[in-house]
Amino acid sequence: MSSIDADYEIIKDLVKKYDRPGPRYTSYPTVPNWGDEFGAGEYREALKQASLKPQEPLSLYVHIPFCRRRCWYCGCNTTVGCHTDDVGRYLAALQKEIAMIAENLGQRKRVSQLHWGGGTPTYLSEEQTAGIFKAMAGRFDILPGAEISMELDPRLTDEKRIAFLKKLGFNRLSFGVQDFNPKVQAAIGRNQDEARTVALYQSCRREGFSRINFDLIYGLPWQTVESFRETIDKVTALHPDRVALYSYAHLPQAMPHQKNIDPQALPDVETKFALFYTARKMFGEAGYVQIGMDHFVLPEDELAVAAGAGKLRRNFMGYTIDAAIDWVGFGMSAIGYVQGGFAQNISRIEAYIARIESGEPATFRGIKLTADDLIRQKAISDLMCNFRLDMKEMKALFGIDGGDYFQGERSALRGFIEDKLVEFQEDRIVVTPSGKIFVRNIAMLFDKYLSEKNPGKSKAQFSRTI
Repeated sequence: MSSIDADYEIIKDLVKKYDRPGPRYTSYPTVPNWGDEFGAGEYREALKQASLKPQEPLSLYVHIPFCRRRCWYCGCNTTVGCHTDDVGRYLAALQKEIAMIAENLGQRKRVSQLHWGGGTPTYLSEEQTAGIFKAMAGRFDILPGAEISMELDPRLTDEKRIAFLKKLGFNRLSFGVQDFNPKVQAAIGRNQDEARTVALYQSCRREGFSRINFDLIYGLPWQTVESFRETIDKVTALHPDRVALYSYAHLPQAMPHQKNIDPQALPDVETKFALFYTARKMFGEAGYVQIGMDHFVLPEDELAVAAGAGKLRRNFMGYTIDAAIDWVGFGMSAIGYVQGGFAQNISRIEAYIARIESGEPATFRGIKLTADDLIRQKAISDLMCNFRLDMKEMKALFGIDGGDYFQGERSALRGFIEDKLVEFQEDRIVVTPSGKIFVRNIAMLFDKYLSEKNPGKSKAQFSRTI
């Protein structure tokens, strides 16, 4: 692996030491620790409290669960091959939910971020898309300069749809690419013509989209360092503004459709790490800046600027500089965070529709964060996003002596310090450049819910940390 760089062999040995299942920390506490004691009533109360801050902006997420067919690697909550009437019923319920939640929020209407995910949001017709967008814009005040984004499948999107989305008001698009290699695509049930993807990307640029993301996945069947290099070369030549490089999590017991993937074709631990390490190096050489554990952005990107200033944040919609304290999710399985509490909607389409039609929020589980949860949420977020934890800031925010509060965690970090993955710098815990690869492991030390600290509490299946 001399073609990668001299540090590779050193870090490869650390991968063997630290690679284990662990959370990605899109939230803290993580979803498996939420419960049904936080339901519709608790969510209504949280919305009522949020309504008392009418000038505070909101982030909104809309879940469109439909796909023509399921990609075998997918970990999203999707519904495949729905009848037209079922789609219509879902969208009608979605509009009712938008109206219901907006009413509960009173004068809290200002929106600084709106994201459509799925599923495949471009599964909807232009008329259906416009209907939901107008329902949102009619109930909320989308601020000038707000980020309005959508995930799209290049196989189901054409130039006409791109022009329509631009006219409607979208200003960021996220391309599902995964890998350009045809053998890899066939092994994950997602045959995606490279020329079509490139042509659609160029169409987006012609339409004036100046903010475009690419999603890639490493650890897929039949990927090799050489084949993935070719994909990265093609991606960097196109020069998207942001690239998300996700680790494939093979959890067929939790996601039965993943049984279509041949486990013998998956790269071993060493190869999977080499895929990530190679991509990380290539993006750096192409002028991208790593933010968080798995995203790469151009240096002038607002996320790079925020990361440099230690102000990067992360939620279920991804990395953000958005100032919104609260975000609200709409649609089946959608997640919101309002007034210090997580709330998730029912994940089955018929049950979601029935709940909304009854006039109640579709919340089926969540959690109200304790004072300790909020402290640890901040600590884990800062480590995952900004690769540092500032004890002075913790004292200013929470009135605690961080050194005393995290005495046990600081002691547990000694192994990471010996491996040169973490440093103590005055009143800060700082993750080193090599430590960024292991930041999930570092963050896990601050998680009180993990089974070894709290036996029997968390029985979740997690992806591996490397």
